[in-house]
Amino acid sequence: MKKQVIYLATTALLTLGLAACSSGKHEQAKTSSSQKTSQVKKASHKKAEQKSSSSQSAKKQAETKNQQASEWDQSKTQQLTTFMTNWGYTMQQSYQAFSPQNPGHFRGITIPTGVYPNGPTPLAINEPANKQTAAWSNDGAGPKNTYNIVASYIYHNDLGAIDVYAYLFAFYNGKPVALVTGQTEGNSEGTAVFKETANPDVKAAFAQIAAGKGIPAKYASPKQKVEANTKMTTDLALQVFWSAKKAEDANWGLDNVTFLFMHDVSNHHVYDNDTIDAVFPANTYMVGQSITGVNDIAFQLIGNNKAKVYYLPGSFMMSADGDPNDIVNNAMSHPQEVEILNVDTATLDGLKAKLNQ
Repeated sequence: MKKQVIYLATTALLTLGLAACSSGKHEQAKTSSSQKTSQVKKASHKKAEQKSSSSQSAKKQAETKNQQASEWDQSKTQQLTTFMTNWGYTMQQSYQAFSPQNPGHFRGITIPTGVYPNGPTPLAINEPANKQTAAWSNDGAGPKNTYNIVASYIYHNDLGAIDVYAYLFAFYNGKPVALVTGQTEGNSEGTAVFKETANPDVKAAFAQIAAGKGIPAKYASPKQKVEANTKMTTDLALQVFWSAKKAEDANWGLDNVTFLFMHDVSNHHVYDNDTIDAVFPANTYMVGQSITGVNDIAFQLIGNNKAKVYYLPGSFMMSADGDPNDIVNNAMSHPQEVEILNVDTATLDGLKAKLNQ
């Protein structure tokens, strides 16, 4: 009987032990499975993050590449050349474009290849010793801290005067920079010294063209080079009239025009009045309004895009104090040289609409 009790007790303990062991193994397996699931999720999430980061990096690199590639192209080169031609006329300067395939020569400097680091006259900025790295670039992209040149131009007048200039248009760390030099002699460093241009029109035009916004309207149309013997046309006469009025008053505009007339007044009396002695010289034209208090414009072409302008009271019956002959003679003896502006099509059409109304 005693043996039976011991046996039963032993059996019960073994049963409980096995159950506990089985339960422990089940919990351990459950915990292990949960850990594995968590690890798989973390690995999957990390992989997704890495994929997303890689995708964003590739997208950024592509955007940077596209941006660099779009900094400059042949179309922008043509636009810049048009600007330099038309702007040059306003400065009485004629600029010629040069490239590595067609280099130019400026005061002993070969433009642009001579300013490369291994060239005979390396580029320096502001001071001879401040040497910089320069290279030619067809698209504006290139190494950092390098003047990546996309265009170059030289002006040298026929008389060999010292007012000669060379321009380098470049991108420096992605920024468009217009450099100019008027260097007339060498220096102890053997460098070509350029500086960023202070001319606001050149700076603004290069930045605008580089940004893909085209040529500034003021310089977009080809400018006619007007010489003393240029044939007079209605358009040209109105251009001179507009230029003379703007020189007289910068705020003057189409709203100030009521009607216009135009005549060839060569060798005619300044006013159709027996008391006035003054006579216009040959090759003189007039555009005006014949309004009291508003000057009419008589002019002669004198070359280099300039006209000799006589500002004459618009109505001779001007009710002004003084001898009329003195007033007229004073106007005729003090002509002004006026730069003939490049008038845009809309303004020219507006002036034509006022002509002989």
